[in-house]
Amino acid sequence: MMLVDAHVHVFPPDIEAERERICKKEPYFETLFSDPRSPLGRAEELIREMDSAGMDAAVVCAFPWRDPGLVRHHAEYLVDCCRRWPGRLVPLASADPLSPGALPELERALAAGSEGLGEIGAYHDDVGSPEVLSGLERMAALCREAGRPMLLHTNEPVGHRYPGKSPMTLGGLQAFLERARGTKIQLAHMGGGLVFFWWMRRAVKRLVRNCIFDVSAMPFLYRPEAVAGLLKTGAPLCLGTDWPLLGLERYRRELDGTEALEDAEFAGLRAARFWSIRGEERDAQ
Repeated sequence: MMLVDAHVHVFPPDIEAERERICKKEPYFETLFSDPRSPLGRAEELIREMDSAGMDAAVVCAFPWRDPGLVRHHAEYLVDCCRRWPGRLVPLASADPLSPGALPELERALAAGSEGLGEIGAYHDDVGSPEVLSGLERMAALCREAGRPMLLHTNEPVGHRYPGKSPMTLGGLQAFLERARGTKIQLAHMGGGLVFFWWMRRAVKRLVRNCIFDVSAMPFLYRPEAVAGLLKTGAPLCLGTDWPLLGLERYRRELDGTEALEDAEFAGLRAARFWSIRGEERDAQ
């Protein structure tokens, strides 16, 4: 069975060395990574983890930087990683939707080897706020014109608080998706709960016809029965771990007994089609 991790994070090594300095000028990065214990994934560590877990491929997110120079640096690094390990990694580019100066860098990245945009996030605002919505709409149009997908950060609007949990509303997410029709979008973290409206008549199902939902960080948020139940309804879920925050072994333990990882679409085929990943299964599987 093909295994694809559709949501992992890797940073250039120099970002770790400059963490404190970068936190002072990048508000989203400070929110998520000001604690030096917060892991910044490295490519070599990811490949070792993939080999150990029997993972065929991974979709590698960049960070939504405000500084266009960091947007370019991160995108170029991930493309270089893809060339270093051909067929294993799908490199993305990202930028803060509130940074209009970064948009040309995203366009350049898509032309230079980035396979899509992600993880796009606005960690301090609702995705439906006018300024964020305008930026996201431009990014979605860029993806649509390039024929590339977008991976969008979402989070549940209820429950416990944690670093990076934005004041997102499902209404705000709906407003964005209505403006992004025709763009392929992977909604992270189960779409902030939008996936549970999958069988709502008419509006929602039409709204997400070009979307898939990853289960990144699911063990912190939802019971495993939620994933199993959604898969039985045909909801378009895909495996995504949010590595290095969590790894595949945690998901194997969490989903043990649900048969979710025995679902070929969930385990890899859906993400492989969505991100145009080709290649044979690895012997480790």
